[in-house]
Amino acid sequence: MTRVHLRELREPAEFVAAQAIARAAWRMSNLATPAAADLIAITHAGGLTAGAFEGRRMLGFVHGFPRILDGRICQHSHLLAVHPEAQGRGLSVRLKFFQRRWCLDRGIELVTWTYDPLLVKNARLNLVRLRARAKNYFRDFYGHIGGMYGKLPTDRFEVHWELDRREVRLAAEGRVFAGPDPEGVRIWKSGSPPRASRVGVEIPLGAPRLYFSDPRLARRARLRLRRQAESLMRRGYAATGLSIAGEVALYVFER
Repeated sequence: MTRVHLRELREPAEFVAAQAIARAAWRMSNLATPAAADLIAITHAGGLTAGAFEGRRMLGFVHGFPRILDGRICQHSHLLAVHPEAQGRGLSVRLKFFQRRWCLDRGIELVTWTYDPLLVKNARLNLVRLRARAKNYFRDFYGHIGGMYGKLPTDRFEVHWELDRREVRLAAEGRVFAGPDPEGVRIWKSGSPPRASRVGVEIPLGAPRLYFSDPRLARRARLRLRRQAESLMRRGYAATGLSIAGEVALYVFER
């Protein structure tokens, strides 16, 4: 098998290939996927667009642009996609750590991004493997975009990835962390949130298939997590990990 190598994109055709990967990975229309011209312009203006290549074929890409957050220069990682035929090979992790090194080389120590908090695979990548933390909740962030979301609100967690934090450095060096231990976590079932340093919030497994197979359940799960996450985050909690607990996934929120 040809070795996979990572590098920044160079030619217009490579940005077009990135757009095709996004369309295949997300099952979105052309109108809902990034325009190659926009990727080129943002990269030219100081952003990053890097790809994972096997020979000359691009298998995945990551894209981010400059951001100032609370007076701090950082990067917002807007896009990460791996072609369905190449998923399961650890390319998302490699692309994110390429982005980390690229940012640190330029004096950038914080990367932010958003993700659908009902997607367990993405949550485990972001919070467990990369050691990022979800600090904000945004309702219907993109509005209606269709595709796999149907009529579901596009709520998002916003992740903060402190690139030089000890756990992140260890992860970049190859350490694999386990999901959080649910022992001692107070699970929030109903009513007001428990008064505890670690609070657990349950979500169903099965997204995004769940969005098609049971859209009513998906909507209930979305609105329930919205209420709980917003309440906890207002109290200073952040989502720091996710583990599988039987037939559900358990987010762990910590102060």
